[in-house]
Amino acid sequence: MYRFTRELRREEAVAMERVAFDDKGSILGYICCARMVLPQDWWVMSILAVSPSHHERGMGRELVVRGMDHAKRAGAKAVIVIGDARYFSRMGFSKLAASRLETKMMPEHTLLYPIAPGTGMAQETLIYPDAYAHLSEEDLL
Repeated sequence: MYRFTRELRREEAVAMERVAFDDKGSILGYICCARMVLPQDWWVMSILAVSPSHHERGMGRELVVRGMDHAKRAGAKAVIVIGDARYFSRMGFSKLAASRLETKMMPEHTLLYPIAPGTGMAQETLIYPDAYAHLSEEDLL
């Protein structure tokens, strides 16, 4: 994931990064969203990582909720995620809202967090930043 993040930064695709620390300064979690090539003004949640010591404690949910709040304030029209629908649907991502999107990258695991009117159920072709070309399905899930 370090190389992936570095590639996103190199192509200036990173839209937002947030790190969660404990009171001792240890990193507990990280979220990174990148700007999609198309549709413009859409983001993709590229990385969500939580320290194993903080799994099942709501840290991932908190990072996602704060990340989506930031996306709204920054003017993102929608956010894509490739992941577990059971997990991400609890935070407002929807498989149904993504059902008309055209993508070659794991369509069965693509969910959409619509922000701007008309983005839910939109018929769009997704083009990810170049850094995604080097990822495997295992990297994405």
